[in-house]
Amino acid sequence: MFVYYYLHLDVPFRVVDRRLRGLLAGLDGMAAAAYRDGEALRGKIGVGWSSEPLVAKAVRIDVGVPRSGEVEMSVPIAWEATGTPGLFPTMEGDIVISSLGDQLTQLTFRGSYVPPLGHLGRAIDRVLMHHIAEASVKDFVDRIASSLKDEPALEVADT
Repeated sequence: MFVYYYLHLDVPFRVVDRRLRGLLAGLDGMAAAAYRDGEALRGKIGVGWSSEPLVAKAVRIDVGVPRSGEVEMSVPIAWEATGTPGLFPTMEGDIVISSLGDQLTQLTFRGSYVPPLGHLGRAIDRVLMHHIAEASVKDFVDRIASSLKDEPALEVADT
C-alpha cells in the first residue's frame, strides 16, 4: 500500500535542509508519538480481537543517508513497530524536502508497506487500517514540520 502526504513550509530550502539534518536523530520519538496517536484512533473505533488494544511496545525508525541536490533532499527511512512481530507492517519510504522558490519548501513523506496476515490483512487494511496508517504518517510529517518551523531562524550564508 502506498502512503503519501505533503505540506508547505514558509521557510527557505537551505534552512529546512539544515534543520532536518539536525532532527534526524530524533525521528524515532516523533514516529513513536505518531504511532501512539494512530493506535488511539484504532482503539476509539474498536478495531481488534479483544477489548485490549494491539499496541506494539515501541516504534523504531532506521534513518538512511540523506541524498542531496541543489533543490531537493531525500532521507530514506524504514518505520517499524516492534514488540508484536507479524501484526504490523514495516513501512519503507522517504522524507523529501523540495525547494518551491526562495521562501517556500515542500515537505513530503512517500512510502509503502505490505499489510501483514496475508489475504485477511489486506482486507482489513482496505477497509480500515490504511486510514490509520495515513493518519499516523500525517501526524509524523506534521510533527516534523512543527519542529522545522519552530526552530529560531538563523542566518544562512550564501554559497
